[in-house]
Amino acid sequence: MKTITTTHISETSKNALIMNKSSAGVLIASTPSGFCTTDRCVIAGKLTVGRNPGCQLCIRDKRISSRHFTIALDGSVYRIADLKSTNGTFLNGHQVDRRVPLDDQAIIRIGQTVMVFHSNVTPLLKTPPVENFGMAGQFHSSQILAELREASLSSRHVLVAGPSGTGKELAATALASLMSPAENPLSLLAFNAARVASTEEAVATLFGVAPRYFSNVDARPGLIEQSKGGVLFIDEVHNLPERSQRSLLRVIEENKTARLGETKTRPTDVRLILASNVEDQTKGLAHDLFARLRLVEIPPLTSRIADIPDIFNALLSNALQRCSVSPDEVLPLLNADHYEALCLDGFTKRNVRGLADLSDRIATRIRAGAEPDRAATEIFQQFFADSPVNRRSVMDDESSTASRYESNKDLIINAYRQHNENISATERHLKTLGFKCSRRWIAIFLEKWKVR
Repeated sequence: MKTITTTHISETSKNALIMNKSSAGVLIASTPSGFCTTDRCVIAGKLTVGRNPGCQLCIRDKRISSRHFTIALDGSVYRIADLKSTNGTFLNGHQVDRRVPLDDQAIIRIGQTVMVFHSNVTPLLKTPPVENFGMAGQFHSSQILAELREASLSSRHVLVAGPSGTGKELAATALASLMSPAENPLSLLAFNAARVASTEEAVATLFGVAPRYFSNVDARPGLIEQSKGGVLFIDEVHNLPERSQRSLLRVIEENKTARLGETKTRPTDVRLILASNVEDQTKGLAHDLFARLRLVEIPPLTSRIADIPDIFNALLSNALQRCSVSPDEVLPLLNADHYEALCLDGFTKRNVRGLADLSDRIATRIRAGAEPDRAATEIFQQFFADSPVNRRSVMDDESSTASRYESNKDLIINAYRQHNENISATERHLKTLGFKCSRRWIAIFLEKWKVR
């Protein structure tokens, strides 16, 4: 990883940086290989981006201008300005026509590059770890893993908190691995507290049951006993009844546990990793329990938008492999339009599960026999029908293809009628005649000509 810093810093920006103790910057969410020598850049006062090697951020793309746009500090606000570029600068999906203030996580698109403005890139400048424990995202995963590593060295039990679908279970698994000595890995048991129906069931599951406490139920150890010498991961811990939560205090404070129906205690040696998606942890957890935990927060995708393309690629690769499709046949087909649409969506509601669903749909469509580029394009159009990227690409396609389709109007209509108004058959026939076309545009122009 290489990081560049702009060199000319005004007195105003110096003061702003000192006051904030942080630095704004841009993160390259997606760019073709070899286009840029860095994937993150600190803005010290002013940043000029373009194809010219003299720009602080140089992107070797023929589609962008020599000096394409600038970001400059204006008082306490960073503003972006297009420098009369040939193909334009797009901010959050719309073309920039004046100096516009930048909000944190603003998405910038030029040529084939998608980047994200970040109000504080300082924590994101660390060298990525060699082992990422399956956590994708070239920017924030390093920061998350650094916090998990510190938590693993603490003697306290850990609460992993964050909205649903942010990867808390993956973070907990990574944390358990970090807690383990390399020569003697700790065992990991997992339990989802959302499944318990009552306080009694929760206590019995976690702490075990004494002989004859329940009719026709043998004595059995709970998960805490079973995890002795290892790690117990309790997901959605806020769903545990308060009595059950408070029962965990004896484990935390005294390293002791007692089965349901027993008075004697048993020694235990277990590391607890609890996870919760409740926004206000002080309301979701018993106060005494929360106060004794070390908190690690996993940020939502909306605050790490630059990681979305990388996370999506990892999920898509896994989905393709499950469908016996090589990722190398599909990933190179994705371009800036796909990644910009992903970033603009932000997955506020769907989060990582939405990315996984999108990946699965593409993979299964390809497995069913669809061509990879067509499968990706059609699924993206369905998912992001209202995206400004989708509307913009349609307009661009119309301007570049209208004359070609119009000049072959009779050929297209005759082929359509000849093949019983079947668009797929029409497309195949036209391609045998050497006319490059797509079903999508055939349908659009047939409707325009009032034939369909």
